[in-house]
Amino acid sequence: MKSTQLRQKLRTQVFKILLISLITFVATASAYAATIRGRLDRRDLYGKIYVAAYVGVTLYNAQLGRSSIAYTGNDGMYYFYNVPPGIYNLELWIYPGRQPLVYRIQVDNKSSTDIAPILLP
Repeated sequence: MKSTQLRQKLRTQVFKILLISLITFVATASAYAATIRGRLDRRDLYGKIYVAAYVGVTLYNAQLGRSSIAYTGNDGMYYFYNVPPGIYNLELWIYPGRQPLVYRIQVDNKSSTDIAPILLP
């Protein structure tokens, strides 16, 4: 009888520890996921700057690989969600069939990272 109660108590303690560990892991993972946002611009032949709409943008990290492609909207803005902290290459796919323009960015342990507007060639 005593050994059965002891086993049940041990199982309860192990379950509590696992549950607390899981909750801590989930809370920590979501706390360190950032939103990345930025804007792409172009310059016309007369020097006027306008937004660069429908340009493909990806993030690349050696450990995580390449993100899905995001396209700039009518306002030239692009967004990436749930990005872990680290160093990334921001890849701008402005010419089909060619290599992207690459900018190195740092994502910190903040809820969002704003990238300064980039003027495309």
